[in-house]
Amino acid sequence: MAPDTQVNSVTIVGALSLATIGVMSVLADVDLEVLLLQAAVPTAIGISLIGYGWFRADSVVAAKHRTVLKWTTSGFLSFVILGFWFGEMASRADTSILLSIAGSLIVGAALGTVIGVYAARINRTNELLAETVSELEEANNRLAMKNEQLDQFVDVASHDLRNPVNVAKGRIELARENSDGEHLAKADAALERMDTLITDLVSLTKAGDQIDEVAPVNLDAVSQSAWGNVDTKDASLHVETELEISADESRTQQILENLFRNSIEHGGEDVTVRVGALPDGFYVEDTGAGISDDLRGQVFEDGVTTGGVGAGLGLTITEQISTAHGWEVDVEQSAEGGARFEFTDVEFPEK
Repeated sequence: MAPDTQVNSVTIVGALSLATIGVMSVLADVDLEVLLLQAAVPTAIGISLIGYGWFRADSVVAAKHRTVLKWTTSGFLSFVILGFWFGEMASRADTSILLSIAGSLIVGAALGTVIGVYAARINRTNELLAETVSELEEANNRLAMKNEQLDQFVDVASHDLRNPVNVAKGRIELARENSDGEHLAKADAALERMDTLITDLVSLTKAGDQIDEVAPVNLDAVSQSAWGNVDTKDASLHVETELEISADESRTQQILENLFRNSIEHGGEDVTVRVGALPDGFYVEDTGAGISDDLRGQVFEDGVTTGGVGAGLGLTITEQISTAHGWEVDVEQSAEGGARFEFTDVEFPEK
């Protein structure tokens, strides 16, 4: 038994009971036989309370000591009245033994009824809890089955969609060997958009709110890796920190890739992107046109976009990954008037 549950309200009541009966036994002017008879039951009760409090009481008893002591006091005051009543009857020679027995039985029955009522309430509460747990387990199983079906659907859909996209891209490349007209360029742009849509939908559906093992991640290194996976055109990246954070490196890189693409799509091909440190996290900002006030509170919602080839899911995925890490992400305006994303409540590796 943990030390914090050994000395508790039950143990204290038991110890006080033994102390009280011990003092009264010393003060009582009765024969030893009578003393042992009268003190036997209270002594056994005190020892039982100490034994339960010391060896069997759980953390609830320790945490709810006021509740236990409240009912102890209520019981004490109730039996003070009963004690005087029994004492008054015992002191009279003309009392009826049958009425005394009947009174004792009624008191015992009432006490048992009160305990029974509370036991029934506790049992009912446990039954309701068991039913609730069972319903939650069933709901969780149904959700797991739906998620599995959704994963299977996404796998099939992405495979069946990517194949014709790749075939079409290959045909366009072959056609460009003979002609590089405007129609081919538009067709290629449409296929790029479809490929981006598939990537975003798969990412959002399958792993948007999941992270793997958390480890120290160098913000400079992961930013450079993310930059290398983006069509950066004439844009430039400035990482102004060597900060290390505790994160899932792959998912953090996905956040940065989404933000870098967002900056280039909306800020122009020559935009400058900066990554820097905050006291409790980091930020990513650019020198683009920024995000209007009326859209700032909506940019993390599904499908919200101000243009570009995406489906408006990149920032939704960014927020999901941040939430999975326990981070807060806010969108502000950078000093140059562009977009600034601040990630806070970020944990850092122990030195």
